[in-house]
Amino acid sequence: MYSWINPQGETVQTKTVKEFADRYGFSLKMAQVLARGYRSRLRGWCSTSKKATKERKRFMTTLVNIKTGEKGVLGMGVKAFARAHGLCFNELSKLVNRHKFIYRYWVLENTHKILQVRAGNTYLAENFL
Repeated sequence: MYSWINPQGETVQTKTVKEFADRYGFSLKMAQVLARGYRSRLRGWCSTSKKATKERKRFMTTLVNIKTGEKGVLGMGVKAFARAHGLCFNELSKLVNRHKFIYRYWVLENTHKILQVRAGNTYLAENFL
């Protein structure tokens, strides 16, 4: 059984690499490269191979907009996420790399959980926005 992560962040499982290649329009060779982890990402898909652990962690990074409650998976990259949500690439990079705490109401999901547990939403709204 092989697992793959699609551009929306959902895990897809197939019995064989060939089945994956046929279903999603990859050549067999490129699907094998992705399955083995020689390439960690390919056309928006992310490998679940042990070799691609660091890239997969970045790919699956979730950001939360504390004003609207919207959640978004970083997926393809910071630049694509920034374009899709009308944000500055440089400032969003600082947020993802943990050099910033909050940017235009967007925070990392882990930060959001910690703030909710420690002080509640009223503390967050009064002190950081």
